Amino acid sequence: MVLTHEPALFYALAALLGACFGSFSNVLIHRLPRNLSIVRPRSACPACARPVEWHENIPVLSWLALRGRCRGCAAPIALRYLLVELGGVACALVGVWSFGFGFAGLSASLLLLLLLDIALIDWEHMIIPHTLTIAGAVIGLGGSFLDGRDPASAFLGAAVGAGGVLAVSWGYRLVRGVVGMGGGDVMLMGMVGSFLGPWGVLGTLFGGALAGTAYALLAGRGRVVGGAKLPFGTFLAAAAAVVLLFGPRLAAWYLGLAA
Repeated sequence: MVLTHEPALFYALAALLGACFGSFSNVLIHRLPRNLSIVRPRSACPACARPVEWHENIPVLSWLALRGRCRGCAAPIALRYLLVELGGVACALVGVWSFGFGFAGLSASLLLLLLLDIALIDWEHMIIPHTLTIAGAVIGLGGSFLDGRDPASAFLGAAVGAGGVLAVSWGYRLVRGVVGMGGGDVMLMGMVGSFLGPWGVLGTLFGGALAGTAYALLAGRGRVVGGAKLPFGTFLAAAAAVVLLFGPRLAAWYLGLAA
């Protein structure tokens, strides 16, 4: 596909913004699970506590220029920081590629970035910060008035996502005496519903359960270990991304098989 100069410029701008959001994602991923301020103090080397200068904090380029090491003490800078920044670039590019250069593409890019942050935080810490899910739900609901989605579907999706998962969690607790899905999962599905609507919630729950079960079987070498904890939010986030990008095609394929 040959791009004209105008789309190429827009893609370059999307990549730049995605890299910046990816850099901020590194702050969120590190600080939110530790209940630290995302504003202060300035970023610093964890080994020598030397503050990171502005020119050492340019997304992607600074990590490459420093060859993945602190300029002060030469301690290694985790590769994860570079990968998350590149992930931000990928989220922005995929969002505008799939939904265009407008509010729809912006909404999709922001949802993918939020899902990336949530997936990584839950995978490492087994928690989903409400800061991200509440902000995401506000963006999803507000964006429905601008990006061509039906606001009624967005609000219904948020209610179905949060309320449905909460009801399942309470029911599981009544039957089994233990909590099924945590509050973070409830808020996450409310956020997902605000973007994807009620049918998107169902697809996300199905895909997340399928992926989580597959992971549990692999981790347990063919059997699910009772009581084992899973970062379910990670699998829900991945499933939501799939539903966002491929939901209609997957639904058409599934209905074709069932016909």
